[in-house]
Amino acid sequence: MIPEIAWKNIWRNKTRSLIVMTSVTLGIISGVLLVGIMQGWVEQRLHDAIYNEVSHIQIHNAEYFDNENILSTIDSLDEVISVLESMPEIKSWTKRTKLTVIATSPWASTGLFIYGINPEKEKAVTEIYTKIVPGGGEYLDINKTGYILISDKTAEILQLKQYIVTAPLIEKFRNAGLPDNVIIKLDSIKNIRFRSPKEFKTILEKKLTGKDLKRYGQTIMDSALDYRIRNRLQLTFSDRDGNPVQGTFRVCGIYKTTNTGFDQASAFVNINELTELFGAGTPLIHEIAIRLHDTENLETVKNKFSALSGKNIVHTWEELAPDAAMMNDFMLLYYFIFIGIIMLALAFGIINTMLMAILERTKELGMLMAIGMNKKRIFSMIMLETIFLTSTGAVAGMFAGWGLVSLLGKTGIHFASWGEGFEAIGYSASVYPVVTFDFFIFIIVTVVITAVLSSIWPARKALKLNPVETLRTE
Repeated sequence: MIPEIAWKNIWRNKTRSLIVMTSVTLGIISGVLLVGIMQGWVEQRLHDAIYNEVSHIQIHNAEYFDNENILSTIDSLDEVISVLESMPEIKSWTKRTKLTVIATSPWASTGLFIYGINPEKEKAVTEIYTKIVPGGGEYLDINKTGYILISDKTAEILQLKQYIVTAPLIEKFRNAGLPDNVIIKLDSIKNIRFRSPKEFKTILEKKLTGKDLKRYGQTIMDSALDYRIRNRLQLTFSDRDGNPVQGTFRVCGIYKTTNTGFDQASAFVNINELTELFGAGTPLIHEIAIRLHDTENLETVKNKFSALSGKNIVHTWEELAPDAAMMNDFMLLYYFIFIGIIMLALAFGIINTMLMAILERTKELGMLMAIGMNKKRIFSMIMLETIFLTSTGAVAGMFAGWGLVSLLGKTGIHFASWGEGFEAIGYSASVYPVVTFDFFIFIIVTVVITAVLSSIWPARKALKLNPVETLRTE
């Protein structure tokens, strides 16, 4: 009978109970959404770190990893390749030449890591080939020579990224319904080339009103963007004797990932062309990147290669991208912090509600004690009331939160205003929230613990009541 009585008791004051339940529901929704956003960002960063930047495992010569000496290539390469081809845990792998170069366009220059790759094998290990920007050309082709793939950030630094308002573009804007006053102002800068986003944005700020800029500015910038595809870049680096070597490549494509730091430092060419420039008979293999079927096999594969003879050193993605690994490992801590703060705040409201309920039912509780209900049952009844009150709101909050996260997981949440800052640390400006089943189990356990702890003070207060004195209470 105790559970039934407890359930009926929480509905004796419907308004008060509904307020508490609503508070719990809103708190759980907030917690689910907050953790969902954090989990979405962590999974995005983890995916991009593995499939764009470092792969699951990389092998280097230990000396190359320490000082990037171009002559420190993979040791015992044939033995390493033999193991690579024999391990069922490995899904795909690729060899790379990696050099530090100066890239120069007709307008600017910058330092880069240039990767000599086999484009077809690289597609099986990384997803860079899927990151070509709209209007940004194409990925490297093993059958086409003299081409280089650079990032959107590198294109900006080398001024290969320009903005130009052309007559066809103005006509497109007119057909799209842009106001005549905006069209007239854009016509005044027609066919003028702007070599940086900042320069073009500055002129738009001068030409357009604040309202028009806010409404149409991003659309105008995106539409006016024009990449100088097939423009020549000159690469300068040193050969094995320290003599300068130069090579000229045409830009075949522009890619963009969520990590500006990686983008700014990385460009790709066909490995055989880099070998010819360097003057080596065979490619210099500085790096082998490995993609696994299952991340559970990381340590197994690492230990296998670490046991091979030679000077090589093996690193997992956790060692090569420690920021992503740390965020992934700390998710449980984030659960405790976010949900803990919410539950702590709700606990005070629950305690206050139950104390008021005890105060209103003082005579009733005294009568129950007088007719023989022992303290254990009184304590159980009040504890169950608290658990029912909290759990009802929590269940509603979990379902509502799951529905909201499922919806946003498809549409995404876009932080365009802070996009540059997020991408500078490797996180996308668009996040797709996601919550796991483990998180909901965590919420259930946390809610029950909160309810039990919140019931102790009101229950103890009820147990201290004197039956004789409470029966005299009006």
